[in-house]
Amino acid sequence: MAVPGPAPGASARPRLDLQFLQRFLQIQKVLFPSWSSQNALMFLTLLCLTLLEQLVIYQVGLIPSQYYGVLGNKNLEAFKTLTFLAVMLIVLNSTLKSFDQFTCNLLYVSWRKDLTEHLHRLYFQGRVYYTLNVLRDDIDNPDQRISQDVERFCRQLSSMASKLIVSPFTLVYYTYQCFQRFKHMQIRVNAEPAAFYSRHQYL
Repeated sequence: MAVPGPAPGASARPRLDLQFLQRFLQIQKVLFPSWSSQNALMFLTLLCLTLLEQLVIYQVGLIPSQYYGVLGNKNLEAFKTLTFLAVMLIVLNSTLKSFDQFTCNLLYVSWRKDLTEHLHRLYFQGRVYYTLNVLRDDIDNPDQRISQDVERFCRQLSSMASKLIVSPFTLVYYTYQCFQRFKHMQIRVNAEPAAFYSRHQYL
């Protein structure tokens, strides 16, 4: 006799709650069993590649402003040097993007393998496979869920990995830059009072 599962309704819908966070952290323990594991080392490599890629992108963004000075001075040698630098940065950026994508694909394969093997160990532990296939009527085709859901989860997580890695560093860096521009603007706005205050101190 089949064991009835939970009634469909609001509880059956995916929600971003504490239970979701706990399950997500449990999955991370499977994907990253230790700091010296292969997945952790690949993730650290991806972090370095992503940060280096952002540094190169920042340098590429500074190139156009340098062309104004070179073209204004009509300096042919400086123009050639700057063009060569721009081409090298673009090639380096493309290479880093390729390595970034390659590392993400390696992470996807490794994550999928580890998570699938972990779920299969739980699936064949005791009589779990019999309970899920025969006694439970709220879970349809567990084998397909293990294969397809794990594949989709790992693919989506690997595609988001590089973006999630670089976002905090980018946010901190540009927040610091905005703060420095703000302080510079304050000095320009208050230049006259500051000058009078300094003169008053010397009198």
